[in-house]
Amino acid sequence: MDAASSLPESPLVSIVILNYKRREALRRVLDSVRMQEYANREIILVDNNSGDGICQFIEDYAPEVELIELRQNLGACSGRNAGIERACGEIVIMLDNDIFLESAFELSRAVKAFRSRPDIHVLAFFLGDAETGVVRSREWCHPRSMADFSSTEFETNYFVEGAAAYRREVFEAAGKYYEPIFLGNEGLDLALRILDHGFRILYAPQIRARHLMSSDTRSSERTYYFYTRNYLWIAYKDYHFIQGMRFLIPKLAMMAFFSLRVGHLRAFLRGLKDGFKGLVQVRSERTPISRSTAWYIAGLEKMRPNVLVRAARHKMEPQL
Repeated sequence: MDAASSLPESPLVSIVILNYKRREALRRVLDSVRMQEYANREIILVDNNSGDGICQFIEDYAPEVELIELRQNLGACSGRNAGIERACGEIVIMLDNDIFLESAFELSRAVKAFRSRPDIHVLAFFLGDAETGVVRSREWCHPRSMADFSSTEFETNYFVEGAAAYRREVFEAAGKYYEPIFLGNEGLDLALRILDHGFRILYAPQIRARHLMSSDTRSSERTYYFYTRNYLWIAYKDYHFIQGMRFLIPKLAMMAFFSLRVGHLRAFLRGLKDGFKGLVQVRSERTPISRSTAWYIAGLEKMRPNVLVRAARHKMEPQL
């Protein structure tokens, strides 16, 4: 049975929201989900031990929401996995607490996209600025020009973890998020496994979300630590040696440049140190992508703008 025939006319959609503090941002994403005209849905909120009375807030503000309270902050990967494990829907939509749906029709558009494209298994949403709705360059890591393709569907190897929709079978076959990553590049690792299982990812600009990003979300030293460490782990875990080095060298060069620019070189060096130390832990989880998957990704990457175009995006500030 193919994906289209196995998807009911009105499939259950599970919306999983990952939360850590930021109450006003959470209100906004909850409002955007609760106003959706698509009725067959469930809302699951995973709280990473915010310690701010979240249980009482949900009971008063959105009692229909199923709350999962984690006893400690387990990171983005474990938090998302807890929501995926609880979700019952044929379609799972992941949102972060600072990413909200733009209109009341986004769930309907996601269901329609999956029904019309049985060959597609993950939908990457258009992600715009919270106030203007203009596509956000920070989150544009697709292998196409943002200027030319932000309003066009195309197959991709990237999605923003907190602004995407998945067929349930993706997690059943490819697995969930790799929890040791904790934070940073968690979607990159999952995307490689998804593609290696023959699933396909579509950038779907008709499904629109907006990002109310905190000013310090990506400026703290932990970003430079986690991204550096996790690039090492992903290179080792998901690639054969030559492919891994081709992936890793430019990523580490980028992180070194960014960390020097913003004064977080120590965080970068700690990331390198802990990344190499952690390879022993990662070894048992190694599942290098196949040659055919590598070729597929290489075909997508041929459309990526050249290094000068990409460098222009970082002229004002690092795009992490």
